[in-house]
Amino acid sequence: MSYTVITFAPVQGFIENSRKLRDLYGSSFILSYLAKVLCEDAQRYFEYEKGKSPQENDPVISPAVINVTQGTPNQIIIRGEYPEAEAQRIFNDAWRTIVSSCQEAIETKDENKTWNYNWSRVWNAWGNYSWELFYFCGGETITEARQKLNEIKHSRSWVGINWIGESSTLSGIDEIAWPGMTDQFNPKKDSISEVNQRIETFYQHLSDKFTEAIISPKEQLSIPELVKRLITLDDVAEKLNIAENEYPSIQIPRSFQDISRQNENSEDNRWTGWFQGDGDKIGDYLKSLNTSNEPKEEEENLNKFSSAMMKWGEYFKQEFKKEIQDTQLKESKGRIIYAGGDDFLGVLYRQQSKITAQECLEWFYKFPDIWKQHKQKITVSVGFVWAAPNVPQRDVLQHCREAEQSAKKSGRDRIALRILFNSGNHLEWNCPWGLLKNLLTHYRDRNQLKDEQNWTHLYNDIAVLESRHAFTREQTKVAEALFKAYFPSQFWEDIVGDDNYEKAFNHPQPFQTGILGERKNYTNKNGELELENVRKDINNWVINLGKVGFHLFTFSDKKSKN
Repeated sequence: MSYTVITFAPVQGFIENSRKLRDLYGSSFILSYLAKVLCEDAQRYFEYEKGKSPQENDPVISPAVINVTQGTPNQIIIRGEYPEAEAQRIFNDAWRTIVSSCQEAIETKDENKTWNYNWSRVWNAWGNYSWELFYFCGGETITEARQKLNEIKHSRSWVGINWIGESSTLSGIDEIAWPGMTDQFNPKKDSISEVNQRIETFYQHLSDKFTEAIISPKEQLSIPELVKRLITLDDVAEKLNIAENEYPSIQIPRSFQDISRQNENSEDNRWTGWFQGDGDKIGDYLKSLNTSNEPKEEEENLNKFSSAMMKWGEYFKQEFKKEIQDTQLKESKGRIIYAGGDDFLGVLYRQQSKITAQECLEWFYKFPDIWKQHKQKITVSVGFVWAAPNVPQRDVLQHCREAEQSAKKSGRDRIALRILFNSGNHLEWNCPWGLLKNLLTHYRDRNQLKDEQNWTHLYNDIAVLESRHAFTREQTKVAEALFKAYFPSQFWEDIVGDDNYEKAFNHPQPFQTGILGERKNYTNKNGELELENVRKDINNWVINLGKVGFHLFTFSDKKSKN
């Protein structure tokens, strides 16, 4: 038995160049759609018989194919030899159909033939050279096949698309798409200002035809950016359903609203909460399930796991809608952008009014129970970014990824809370899930009353102590005393323990996640604990708790001046 493993790139680059939520949704949807095209074609190639046991008949082992397009992971594992030429054909045809549908949508909106569209060559180039497909067939086990594919991915064969002229105002890395983009520019005869004026006029035309909610007249986008924007429109998406025997049906929400993070009236500018996360040590978990080292067992375990996580992704989206619905204001407080297996990205916001950081935290208090619904014995790391209104969305997404990685590097099974200011500066505090709610809801002011949560006092105390260099590597007594002044005294013993700090580390038996993560990260070559580094990070944990807590519970709900 051999296995076929397929993936494609660039994935992160395709997602991250997003200004609007619509860009982000469209790009993540396209990735999922292309993955599902490959899955369904593999089923047709092997004449998959529906209604029988998936483990015995369905050639697609992972992702487990359910009746969902959005959220399909982009690594496909197939039992048997699925030809590379067939995979390349169906993948390229699906992407070209998306691109041509968007090009046609733009040209057909010009009923009066105002523009002379000399841009087909560039659209064709993007239809042919946007993606690179990585393929491997062979291996006696799935693990071996995946390792071989990862080796192949190190050797890239990119085809760049040359262009002359101004770059997109969104990403700045590709040419502005407009009807005369292939016209030869003669600097002796042609005026740059006239060309720019024509481009501005064209984007005003697109904004008038598709509405400003889709394309702003101030924007000047590249072809892939236009594709991500237009694929969210019903009349464009529905064109992909014509070849019913070729491609899966496309699912686009009937009403799509972007979030408003900025407004001409600065008083209305809103902070928004963005979160990204995925499961911890999935590879190790799957290996632990394969007790017999038999390929058949590995197939079944991977398929069951993939099915559980894909179903959880759908459950998560539905549960998210219930949990964040504001019944009093009759509006949603957020949206899941994608949930592909154990990998997810979402945003917490209100369309008509501001959402507070406290409301976001209250939802995260419930998240561990939501996560456990897949019934797999894996933990999750999440990065949460409370973003100021003037931070570019691509920067927010970058900080989401960094915060998620910070949660993993800090020990996993936790959330990294990051405050992102308009200046680009940020603050961050990591906290294990099991501690998050209990700690933040038990903050009390100096008078020891729990119902008075003035984080300003803790914030000011930290500022004074830092200015006097009170936090040192030699001791944690100052941090301990400060912590006990604002939280129940017992919490310090439960979180940190005695002077050996053993409770601050992760413990597998019984399972306990510590604030510092893995003990091995603080030991020298002889296995001895480097106490100076331990004390330094405990001090920083308390300092960051005070600073982030202040901005989450006090400052960020007011007008930002950063």
